[in-house]
Amino acid sequence: MKMMELEVIVHHDSETKGFWAEVVQLPGCFAAGHTREELEESLKEAISLYLQDEDPSEILSTDHVEAVERYRFSEAEGLVPA
Repeated sequence: MKMMELEVIVHHDSETKGFWAEVVQLPGCFAAGHTREELEESLKEAISLYLQDEDPSEILSTDHVEAVERYRFSEAEGLVPA
């Protein structure tokens, strides 16, 4: 995957104690996990699948989304607080 930095909004489900996340620049790209580690792995897979047949410059969106928590995500660093 081409190196890029994406903004990720992480949500915590107080009922299941799990996490889910949405990638701001990739509409419809979501991931979930029981732990933050599982969430990061799921994000890597979701982003890779989302971008596999696309030119990122043609699909990246800049829509504003209100955050529960905001993170940057890169394959090298994983989730990093924004």
